Amino acid sequence: MARSPLTDVAWEYMSAQILHMATDLELIDRLAEGPRSSGQLAEETATHGPSVLRLLRVLATLGVVTQTEPDRFELTELGGDLRTGTPGSVRDVFRFLCSAGAWSSWGDAAHSLRTGDTAFEHNYGMPAFAYLGRHPEEAAKLNGAMGRMTSETAAGLIAGCDFTRFHTVVDVGGGSGVFLAEILRSAPRTAGVVYDMPTGVAEAAQTLAAAGVADRATVTAGSFFESVPAGADAYVMKLILHDWDDEKSLRILRGIRESIKPDGRLLIFERVVPDVVGAEHHRALLADMLMLVLTGGRERTEDEYRGLLGQAGFTLASVSGPLGELGFSRLEAVPSV
Repeated sequence: MARSPLTDVAWEYMSAQILHMATDLELIDRLAEGPRSSGQLAEETATHGPSVLRLLRVLATLGVVTQTEPDRFELTELGGDLRTGTPGSVRDVFRFLCSAGAWSSWGDAAHSLRTGDTAFEHNYGMPAFAYLGRHPEEAAKLNGAMGRMTSETAAGLIAGCDFTRFHTVVDVGGGSGVFLAEILRSAPRTAGVVYDMPTGVAEAAQTLAAAGVADRATVTAGSFFESVPAGADAYVMKLILHDWDDEKSLRILRGIRESIKPDGRLLIFERVVPDVVGAEHHRALLADMLMLVLTGGRERTEDEYRGLLGQAGFTLASVSGPLGELGFSRLEAVPSV
């Protein structure tokens, strides 16, 4: 009988946690300083030498390290992608997706399938974003992962979208400011506002200063369920609505509708799921399941976005995409007359 390729899928969650441990325990950062033995790494990271050796051997099979002697290991170029604070690092992606909250939620995903409720709230007794508000160290993991994704995709998402036509752009749920910084770089005379919860915008001022756009940008903390900064002619949201169910998404959209100028534009950057899916939509549908178990949100079809926008007082004017390798689309909406 031929071996099923699905067997590999059953084992792969272990690889994700191995990479998470290697980054979270700073084994990768130590190896970036030079070759090490398992004993040296264990002493430097307060871990158990024989167990570290076993983990290093698996890392070698993943191409993250090279085993040059029975107990001596060097970081590879690929392994460098897991270092702290380096361009292109994916460390924060593993720290978020393999964190205790996300990991335990996937372990209890059947609860979401049985009830439609989030496994996260079932396990922690509160919604995910409320938990992040109380645990800044966990919020930092999410901010890091989202900043990494935004850095990879921002240029492709805004390509072909002329932001110079706007006087002020408000990035609703803009987090660390990476996306707004890219927008303002593309539109040298446009001003911008990053708007998010206090834990979300904690690093935004630093990001905007590093991008050289701080003189045209404002950082404002608040809840987009209550209000958004008023009077702008453009509001953008990147990967915000997919975090929330329809009721909460409508609260956000209606708040923007109350604040936007009559001739303003709402630009939404999300994955748009087709009515019939194929293998190329795998990442989007994994994200859909992640929202199910973590936040109660969902990825949506074009018709579902059109319906939400209509209920909030907007008309969907255009959909561009998918844009870039991660398959995001840009939905542009105008206030309904």
